[in-house]
Amino acid sequence: MHLRLALIGYGNVGRAFVGLLKGKEGELSDRYDLTCSIVGVATRSRGGFIASEGGSLELSEAGLPDTGMPPGAARHERDTLAFLRACPADVVIEVSTLSPLDGQPALGYMRAALESGKHVVTANKGPLANAYRELRDLAAERGLALRFESTVIDGLPVFNLVEFCLPASRILGFRGIVNSTSNLVLTRMEEGQTMEAGIAEAQRVGLAEADPSFDLDGWDAAAKAAVLANVLMDAGIRPAQVLRENVNMEAMRAMQAALGPGQVLRQVAEGRADGGSVRCAVRLEALPATHPFAQVRGTRNILTLQTDTMRDVTIQEDECTPRQTAFGLLSDLVAVARSRGR
Repeated sequence: MHLRLALIGYGNVGRAFVGLLKGKEGELSDRYDLTCSIVGVATRSRGGFIASEGGSLELSEAGLPDTGMPPGAARHERDTLAFLRACPADVVIEVSTLSPLDGQPALGYMRAALESGKHVVTANKGPLANAYRELRDLAAERGLALRFESTVIDGLPVFNLVEFCLPASRILGFRGIVNSTSNLVLTRMEEGQTMEAGIAEAQRVGLAEADPSFDLDGWDAAAKAAVLANVLMDAGIRPAQVLRENVNMEAMRAMQAALGPGQVLRQVAEGRADGGSVRCAVRLEALPATHPFAQVRGTRNILTLQTDTMRDVTIQEDECTPRQTAFGLLSDLVAVARSRGR
């Protein structure tokens, strides 16, 4: 099977995906009879580039050229929605910039891709945190795949685990450390460093933006909690409805200073069924050093799913990198190919 791909966004994750796709080319062909070509790429600043008919783009992990079109491109569309409708792709890989409060513009891109008959694979949590039911139903109506393994903990198989390994199970709740930046900063403070030193390290390794408040104020974790609740518990909530309690830089300093002996501070996201609804929260918690979450240091993440069949199921990620997020995209791409092959 051959799949033509279009990328929306070409930052660290998009470039890591292209490198992984090239590196796994032989394995994809041998094990899954799958070959891929990239027929389009679009960024917010540059617009979209479409390959010549029957051709493909030669993309570099270093990024797009500063001027002109990438090798293999024959057409330029300044508007991304016009690019999506014109590009002859089978699958859209959506890795554009996150907006947690409304999911735009990625939500519009995903709608347009599905409406034009293209499968969607995304690492962008914003659209799912704000409009999962709409996108799910639109994909089902069109007979298309909507895959999103990389939206919560990079490429860690959260949704695939539930879909394929927990049949006939209900998810009753979840708790976890899902934001690498805040966990790295809290770990460094625990070690006696300043918050500023932890933030600088997170920025240096590419985890945090110049303004780290999106992570430290709990918005990233709130968006991830909304995705988990919407997909696994059919909650229909948005990030703005997730309680954010004591999650900001001032609270981190104050709570770190007030910790008792043998305690550590962690930013924890959780969701739980409450009658006929689901309640989600992100908060700073003082945990005993013996708690499993206390052992999750640096950029590591952990998630515990509470189920009605297996009780608690916990999965943990080691140090995260864009390549691991890219792997989640690749695993979803293989799932799309398998679904088309049935």
